[in-house]
Amino acid sequence: MSANKREIVIVVVKATAIYSFVMIDIAAGTGLYMTAKFLGAGLIIASLCSMAGVESLKRGPALVRNLTRKGYP
Repeated sequence: MSANKREIVIVVVKATAIYSFVMIDIAAGTGLYMTAKFLGAGLIIASLCSMAGVESLKRGPALVRNLTRKGYP
């Protein structure tokens, strides 16, 4: 008979990842959603604005860095 091996998995999460999730995904997403709803958009449009806004906040700075590094005007 073989001995049962028990494995322990330790997951390390950086504090910046947690901060990024909380500040960008939750706070900015909620803010964008509420702004779209206040301006008169429907539920689906406000949700799409929230999702698109959060993704643009995440990927926007990298896009700007890439464009300015390559020398585009």
